[in-house]
Amino acid sequence: MKKLALVLSGGGFNGAFQIGALNYLRDHWKTLGCDRDPLNFDIVAGVSVGSLNGALIASNQFDELSEIWSNVRTNGVEEIYTSDFIDTQSSSEEVVFKINPAILFERFIPDFKPDLSFWEILPLIFSNKKQRDFLRKTLDQAAESFTLNFSEFKALADNAPLGKKLEGLLKRANIKDRLFRCGFVSLNDGKYHAVESQEFSSDEDFQKGVLASSAIPIVWEPVPTIHTSRGRLEQLIDGGIKNVSPLGDVLEDINQDPEHDYTLMIINCNAHEPIPGNYQQANIAQIALRALTDISLNEIFNNDIREYLRINDILHQVGAEQTLYNFNYKLRRRTDQKLKAFKTIIIQPDSGYLGDSLVSTKRLFDKRVAHGIEKAAEAMHIIKHQGLKFKTIIT
Repeated sequence: MKKLALVLSGGGFNGAFQIGALNYLRDHWKTLGCDRDPLNFDIVAGVSVGSLNGALIASNQFDELSEIWSNVRTNGVEEIYTSDFIDTQSSSEEVVFKINPAILFERFIPDFKPDLSFWEILPLIFSNKKQRDFLRKTLDQAAESFTLNFSEFKALADNAPLGKKLEGLLKRANIKDRLFRCGFVSLNDGKYHAVESQEFSSDEDFQKGVLASSAIPIVWEPVPTIHTSRGRLEQLIDGGIKNVSPLGDVLEDINQDPEHDYTLMIINCNAHEPIPGNYQQANIAQIALRALTDISLNEIFNNDIREYLRINDILHQVGAEQTLYNFNYKLRRRTDQKLKAFKTIIIQPDSGYLGDSLVSTKRLFDKRVAHGIEKAAEAMHIIKHQGLKFKTIIT
């Protein structure tokens, strides 16, 4: 095994599965046949929670990453985000929404002050018409205030706690002799951007890039602006919206290094299929989160991996005696880029096993980590007894 690339998918708090898997890989690193320090990858790419985990792996800060997740286990989701609308202290293993009238008034109608003086209230006691007129006027005032303030409402939660952690940990200089990319999407241009750590204009921009990569729309606000060597990027959200598993980013980087053979390791923390549930009584937020995080992101990832494995298997069957070339969809023609088969290790959870990606309880955390260890152990067992001669290992 000459070079090794790590691909980390998105998946919210299910990212604890990746920590379990990485812990096992670190403790059994020699099984991979690598003559290097544990968790020393040549290329690391991630989106969403995979971006957070990947950035600290690429920075040789696995102990610091483990501490972040240990604090999540102890203190729950408030280590990462706070919210006026999601009950972050709930012991439920599903997202629980909370409605606090005082917060709603402060957020959406802070300037609403109906005239309730004695001389205004007195006529209401004796006249139904005046009661209706007063109620209509009051509701009109409230609606006007709500409309004005709702336009500024961008997210259900605030990921400032995560941002503070990134400020103290992520430095571009910590990433040496390897390549790290994180992916995010710009709402302005609608494009997916996979930016390498050294392409960010400053450490602050690097930190914002990782924060943007995990900024699930509806849940967290977009990151307004990031400066890179490619120019200024604006209104940036979770890269998983278009690219749950940044395989394409890694393959592009490998193509720039044709002199070496690579093995790809993919640690996916998304379930194969969404967990069935009854959403007949779901509110608007629950419907949005279900459609986005459970259904859409899973489908994007499944298609991504399925297509990669299909092409990779064809290339293995064809062998070195026949050359196949890549097809550029935008240009609508075959390119001069030769397609290459890779040895691939995919570590992923069983369907319906990890739970709601926006929730973390101690029980769920331990279950996710233990399952990551279990699946990594399965992969390493196959490698130990069979090697990588079968080219693709999937747990």
